[in-house]
Amino acid sequence: MRQVLRIVFCILGFFAASLTATAQTPTGTIRGRVLDNQGRSVASAIVTITARDSGVTRRVTSQEDGRFVAPNLAPGIFDIVATGPGFGEVKRDGVVLEIGQTAELSIELPVAAVRETVVVSGTIGLTAIDTSRSVVDAVITAPMIDVLPLNGRNFLELALLVPGNSPAPNFDPTKSNTVTISSAGQLGRGGNITIDGSDNNDDVVGGPLQNVTQESVQEFQIATNRFSAETGRSASSAINVVTRSGSETLRGSTSIFARDSRWQALPPTFDRSSGEEPPFDRQQVALGVGGPVPDTPLFWFGAIEYRNQDGATLVGSRDAAARTIRRSFAAAPLDDLLGSARIDWHPRDTDSVMVRYAGEKADDTSPSTLDRAIGSASYRQASSNRYQSIVGSWTRLITPAMLNAFSSSYSTFRNRIDPVSVSPQLTFPSLADGASFRVPQGTRQQRLQFSDTATLVRGAHTLRTGSEWQHVMSRFDLDVFRQGRIEFVEDFADFDHNGDGRVDDGDLLFAVTLRSGKPDQSLIIPDANSNYLAFFVQDDWRIRSDLTLNLGLRYEFDTDVKNISRVDEINPLAQPFLTGTRGKDLNNFGPRIGFNWAPGAAKTSVHGGYGIYYDRITLEIQSLERGLDGRALPVEVRAGNAFFVDPSTGTFPPFAPSFSSPFTGFILPGAGASGINIIDNGMENPTVQQFNVGVQHELPGRVVVRVDGIHNLGTHFIIGRTVGTVFNPVVGGEDRVVNLESSVNTHYDALLVSAEHRGTRFGFRAGYTLAKAFNYANDDQIPFSNGPIDPNNLRREYGPTPNDQRHRFTLAAWGEAPGGIRFAPIWTVATGVPMDILMPDGQSRVPNFQRNAGGRVFKSAADLNRALADINASGGINDVPLPFVTDSAQFGDSFNSLDARVSRPFTLRHIRVEPMLEIFNVFNITNILGVSVRNYSGFSNVLVRDNNNPEDPGFLRSSAFGQPVTSAGGVFGSGGPRAFQFGLRATF
Repeated sequence: MRQVLRIVFCILGFFAASLTATAQTPTGTIRGRVLDNQGRSVASAIVTITARDSGVTRRVTSQEDGRFVAPNLAPGIFDIVATGPGFGEVKRDGVVLEIGQTAELSIELPVAAVRETVVVSGTIGLTAIDTSRSVVDAVITAPMIDVLPLNGRNFLELALLVPGNSPAPNFDPTKSNTVTISSAGQLGRGGNITIDGSDNNDDVVGGPLQNVTQESVQEFQIATNRFSAETGRSASSAINVVTRSGSETLRGSTSIFARDSRWQALPPTFDRSSGEEPPFDRQQVALGVGGPVPDTPLFWFGAIEYRNQDGATLVGSRDAAARTIRRSFAAAPLDDLLGSARIDWHPRDTDSVMVRYAGEKADDTSPSTLDRAIGSASYRQASSNRYQSIVGSWTRLITPAMLNAFSSSYSTFRNRIDPVSVSPQLTFPSLADGASFRVPQGTRQQRLQFSDTATLVRGAHTLRTGSEWQHVMSRFDLDVFRQGRIEFVEDFADFDHNGDGRVDDGDLLFAVTLRSGKPDQSLIIPDANSNYLAFFVQDDWRIRSDLTLNLGLRYEFDTDVKNISRVDEINPLAQPFLTGTRGKDLNNFGPRIGFNWAPGAAKTSVHGGYGIYYDRITLEIQSLERGLDGRALPVEVRAGNAFFVDPSTGTFPPFAPSFSSPFTGFILPGAGASGINIIDNGMENPTVQQFNVGVQHELPGRVVVRVDGIHNLGTHFIIGRTVGTVFNPVVGGEDRVVNLESSVNTHYDALLVSAEHRGTRFGFRAGYTLAKAFNYANDDQIPFSNGPIDPNNLRREYGPTPNDQRHRFTLAAWGEAPGGIRFAPIWTVATGVPMDILMPDGQSRVPNFQRNAGGRVFKSAADLNRALADINASGGINDVPLPFVTDSAQFGDSFNSLDARVSRPFTLRHIRVEPMLEIFNVFNITNILGVSVRNYSGFSNVLVRDNNNPEDPGFLRSSAFGQPVTSAGGVFGSGGPRAFQFGLRATF
């Protein structure tokens, strides 16, 4: 508590010392033109804009051409009054302004002494078409958020309603219950998420940080592509959330949602022969309330939410007698408490101050990061996550044409993960068993952020310029590889190798074992810190009434993500592989240019543009060079018992390693281990050049249709490539040197189509994406896998991304039927994702195939078998033939899920009560999908032999390949088994 108070006083003190500082805040702009009744411009007209909830007023003056601009307004509903010298007064009520948007209107003043009031209902009377910007974005407003059936009540799920966005496979072992979004073909580690202008991103491993209560979300904006120079640190999308503030009246709502196994079907891949019907349930309780502080210009809002989830996760277990992987459930509980408190202060019309605190405490049990399609019950992990953040902003109107704002924030994140069992990781071709080698581990992050933006309206120009500074401090506590990892080459034993007269797990063949050379020692990486600085200038230039140019330039850089401060600590054995001098990446200039042409009555606009965008390099890259340096964490790779098999008898000698004593083989330095990692001196921030052109048109009935064509070319993306070997005395032999370098590209092409209608009794948002995404690695910039098939020919790694989804359609609607019954469905349909095809041992893909060839190069099992036959005819792989798959093998599954909410509100005195019924996956359609980048398809992708005896017919058959393993959403998630949820909300 003392730390929080110190932060508050620090922020308030900075306010007092920074009167002219400004910041990029989650705001919108109202602009327009004042005319007389002859259509001529009216100069020096006074336009008064008043926020309906808070009463805060902004006054601006029209220029010579009659134009006026009021930037940096908090989203909400506004009443506008305009008057001019020699003219009467016009009033417009109910002008809606959304986050990141521009509300455009034309005001016609009557002759003097005539008073006219024009009542505007919602956005009626305003230009529904965007006539000033070229960004590809969308806004989800509070009324939509309140009525849609969001499965899990996570604000990031709103992004899935917007074309160009889809769920991303999980890459982060620290936050297994986090929703991760793939935007414009990227995998989710990048992107930029801000809440009230405060950075909410994990700079340690990437992805989002804390969740906020749904009750506190006022509006949600996602810019999928081509955002302005005001926003950086992302080469994919930018998500901006503004939280609710208090109003002049006391208002609030409380809600409860409940699910139970009695109201839910079982996942389709669950083994029903077990007779098991695991119990699970979930309760979510939320409260949000706000209002004024009497007799003061202060407003407050607070929200709290608690989720108790007695969940379950699908797990596998080996049935040696039946030679199959059984599927059952294991407990996966979650307790998640989150809350926020916000204060807004408007001491005068020219000043607005906001301070908000948010925190989250989440404890859960879930599967560890999967190296295979499914894990066992022992492969789960127990995670503890703690988030805290405080943000403050101050906006000052200096003159009607000049505005300053300032923002600062401080946030902390602490994570700790422990295994649910203590044992080595047992990696079978079809199952991850034992305890993950990645745990225990923990990470900590602290962020201090200051940013400012100045806005000046001058003639046809709206100029913004600003800067941002972040100081990120992190620490890694890693106990990885201490228990070790065993790489089995078969799921079940086929031969009595140990000569005990029976065939059991004691006869299992394993190729290698991996374990820390210092198993009693933790790896602690303190002070993994860096600074981020950015500067920008943006000019929205209204060349004429129907044409606007968006011109911007952003410059940004990080100080130490490349471990510059410790370059002298690099292992001397690896230093000869470094070329040049390591320094900061200082050439990150991002020009951005766009246009918007809206001819005639502004029912149609054409927009487009080009920009250069830079993604963040996570501090995990720094930890790889510091931790995997061949000294701090030497990984001993030892020969497994497969190396000791007598070729004449097929038996093990007495001194061979065994299942019960696996780590006794001779050392195979560098064989599949992490090696010595070095950061290439020339590493650069991943860069994406974004191109877009599109059209927006308003149909009758105020239906707005938008079509955008997008082409993104990414360069300098990170991959790990073996560049040589050295003799490492710590591991007792040769060790490979892995260069972490910015040497691969990404490509994304898409057609994005959306249609939206917002009415008082009915509305909808529909989105369609036709896309193709290619890159060079499944690891999303953190190279943990075995690396490229050929480190000297990276082109062989080029292929579709693991989440490449060619077609995706979403429809969200809301409305009111006769009798006051309200309905709100969300329908999602998508094609399948590709599959990597792995060798029988599961360690790497078939080297002759393109990465993620299943479902793209090979459309059917027959296609794959023809390719396998060609390989075998040429001698197989290392003179060993590959097995064929069955005719029933599949590579991917389409996705089809309809979620719906039905409610019937009624009033009880002054309280509005709304009972709700939500149904997820109404038609209980089976959706096969995975969770990790290793195998996102959800089908078994390892060519596991039915029998490892070359004389047995099963040696050339893989019956398990292409069979469904996991389904989308697991037990509770989207696309999972049909589930009923009951809810009740009270609003006052």
